[in-house]
Amino acid sequence: MNLRTVRVQLTLLFTVMAAIAVAVIAWFAITEGRNGIFQSAEREAEQVVKDAAIAQLTGRELYLPNTWTVWINDEDEWRDTQAFDETWVEPPLFSFVESSRDWPAHHRFEQDGPWIAYSEPVNDGQWVVSAVNLSDFEDDADDLRLRVILAAAASILAMSAAGYWLAGRSLRPARLAMAQQRDFIADAAHELRTPLAVIQASAGHTLSRPRSDDEYRDALGEIMTATTRAGASVSELLELARLDAGQAQPRLAPLRLDLLLEEVAASIRMDDTEVRAEVGEALVADADYALLRQVIETLARNGANRASDVVLRAERAGDRLRIEVADNGPGFDESVLPFVFDRFRRGDSLGSSGLGMAIAKKIVESHGGTIAAANGPEHGALVTIDLPPSAD
Repeated sequence: MNLRTVRVQLTLLFTVMAAIAVAVIAWFAITEGRNGIFQSAEREAEQVVKDAAIAQLTGRELYLPNTWTVWINDEDEWRDTQAFDETWVEPPLFSFVESSRDWPAHHRFEQDGPWIAYSEPVNDGQWVVSAVNLSDFEDDADDLRLRVILAAAASILAMSAAGYWLAGRSLRPARLAMAQQRDFIADAAHELRTPLAVIQASAGHTLSRPRSDDEYRDALGEIMTATTRAGASVSELLELARLDAGQAQPRLAPLRLDLLLEEVAASIRMDDTEVRAEVGEALVADADYALLRQVIETLARNGANRASDVVLRAERAGDRLRIEVADNGPGFDESVLPFVFDRFRRGDSLGSSGLGMAIAKKIVESHGGTIAAANGPEHGALVTIDLPPSAD
């Protein structure tokens, strides 16, 4: 199963769960909203009774659209009936009164549309009943239901899109791990192809017919050189894979950069090449001694393979500590310079696997630093490393 399918399945699962949650919330919103709308209708019916009582006491005419009131008694004597428009409403008034003989109550009934009636006892054997047309309230409730449903649908679509994005984010480590595994396999195949071809060709050519001792010795030398290169490449590939996976985390401790450069310069001895350190004040950075030494030594040996003079410098550069590795060789080819830290990028035939600069970049970045390559102002190559100073 590929990651795209997993992402789609996670999105569908998230969408279903979100849809259930939104549906429950929408149901509660519609229910509570409708209850609130019809409760306002009940309050309006109660207010009609109060307004009718005030109108009766003051003697003024009461006109409330979409409502009416009537006073009744047990002898079915109606008085002061107020109707509206041309609608003739005949609610079961005495049934209302019987169900609320001692207490006010609300009643729903149908008469040319939905109505709600409110009956309230006023004197012994007398009641007042009001009714309110619910058509407008029903329209409001339907409109509320439609708006909630549309909002719920939009929310589900938005959550589905968010789920797709979150699924992609959550699968990013797995995608990165698969990409690293794929890159490692491709890098290994790329780097081992040449030495294995040399071994196969040399062995096949040697075994094709009887050879002299010197010829066997030469063939074995070629095979030994190829196997040594293959072994070094495998070691560098494994180290680069550990750096990519974050498994080779630096063990940070205060480290004197000036002393480190002097140590590296003293350890490299090559014919016709001088490697020297030019340092001044003591510069201390939080770094892993073994990893940072590996970087400096890789850069110094690269320069020593191409130049007669290699200089290692350490100095302050603003709020950073700078290490420079400069040589008087031919410098970087302009076509290679933008890609000098890419894997298997060789500027000439003097390099080894083409992984040293890529490993150096990974190590420097794991220390919170930066590394850059350029050609010197006059000639030669210049590699610059900037590191944060020690916190102590």
